[in-house]
Amino acid sequence: MRKRNKREPSPRHVRLYHYMTNSRAWHDLSAVARAIYIEIAKRYAGVGSNNGRIPYSVREAAAELKIGTATASRALGALVDHGFIVPVTKGAFSRKIRHATEWRLTEFPCDVTNTPTATKDFMRWEPPAAGNDQRKRPSISEQLPRRAQGAPYPLAN
Repeated sequence: MRKRNKREPSPRHVRLYHYMTNSRAWHDLSAVARAIYIEIAKRYAGVGSNNGRIPYSVREAAAELKIGTATASRALGALVDHGFIVPVTKGAFSRKIRHATEWRLTEFPCDVTNTPTATKDFMRWEPPAAGNDQRKRPSISEQLPRRAQGAPYPLAN
């Protein structure tokens, strides 16, 4: 006979709560940054386990999502800027043993410092002021080489 009070363990999964996906910070993220967040969250093993010790590198992100390392680095930076993840231990190539940066998901309590509550920094994120938008893309004329803009060719003397 089965015990009724004992629940069977559910398969591993990643939950994305509505309060998080409806936040301004989540809506401002790129699709790549959202995908990287899900990849990092897949490595989280639950309360009291490894939050604050989740290893994930730019190269791992690039390989898993089939993107460039520069794109992966920008997306990780966006996740930090928006308050979804916090680096606890920085990775480095200067060590003999390969060491990826270890991350903490702000959605959950930290298991390294044993803080009882999650910080949820993303809920306090505000978009940059209209005049201070650092993500301004250069105009098409700024992107073109000078000669394509109609600059004269240098004269041969």
